[in-house]
Amino acid sequence: MDIETLFDIFKIAIDKEREAYEFYSKAAATTSNPEAKKLFEEFANVELQHEKKLKEKYAALRKIS
Repeated sequence: MDIETLFDIFKIAIDKEREAYEFYSKAAATTSNPEAKKLFEEFANVELQHEKKLKEKYAALRKIS
């Protein structure tokens, strides 16, 4: 796999994490069940952390390539 393909994969993964965050955030905002709301908010936060880590790794790889 060449480096540009790797970068493309990172970009897709980052986009998917953002989509998952938005999905869970919307679910949290629209549910009336307090337990479900809390769970969806936790999932959203996990997705944000995934996105952050992917962005950090992507930036680090860009520096060394």
